[in-house]
Amino acid sequence: MPAYKSILTALLALGLIAALAAGPAMAAPAAKKALIQNVKENGTLIVLTDGSEYRVPNPEDQQMVYDWLPFQSVLVKGDKEMVNLQRGDIVNVRQTKKALVAAQAPAAASAGPSVSSASGPAGPAAAQLPPEVALRLNKVLKRLEDIEFSLKSVELRLQRLERMAGVQP
Repeated sequence: MPAYKSILTALLALGLIAALAAGPAMAAPAAKKALIQNVKENGTLIVLTDGSEYRVPNPEDQQMVYDWLPFQSVLVKGDKEMVNLQRGDIVNVRQTKKALVAAQAPAAASAGPSVSSASGPAGPAAAQLPPEVALRLNKVLKRLEDIEFSLKSVELRLQRLERMAGVQP
C-alpha cells in the first residue's frame, strides 16, 4: 500500500508540474504574424494586409513606425504590442479594426463591388452605378486617399528637415 501511495503522489506531482509549466503558455495572448499594407497618418495608424488596423498612441513609437514599409513582416502580440521583424522595432499598439474573417471575405467578394462605404460625392447615388463603374470609382477614391497620405508624408518630412536645419517655416 505505501508503494501505491508513493506512485500516486509522484504522478500527481508530475501532473501539477506539467500544469504549472503549461499554464503561462496557455494564458499568454496569441501572437500572429502579418504583413504591413500601409502606414497612415504619419505613423499613428498601421494597416495590415489581413484588414486589421492598429493605432500607435506613443509619439516616440509613431516616429519609429513612420519609417516602416509596406510588406514588412510584423508580429502582433495580444493586440497590444507589435514587432517589426525586419527592423527589430517594438511598439505599443491598440487594435481599432479587426481582421477580415475568411468566412466573410468570399461572401463580400461575391456580392460585387460597392461604393457605399466610400466617402465624398460618391455616396448613395453611386449605388445605382453599373458594377464596372463602381469598381473604377472605388479605385479612384483609393488612389486619391493614397495621394493625400503621400502629401501629408512629404509635408512631415519637410518639417523634420526644417527642424534639423534650424530653419523656421
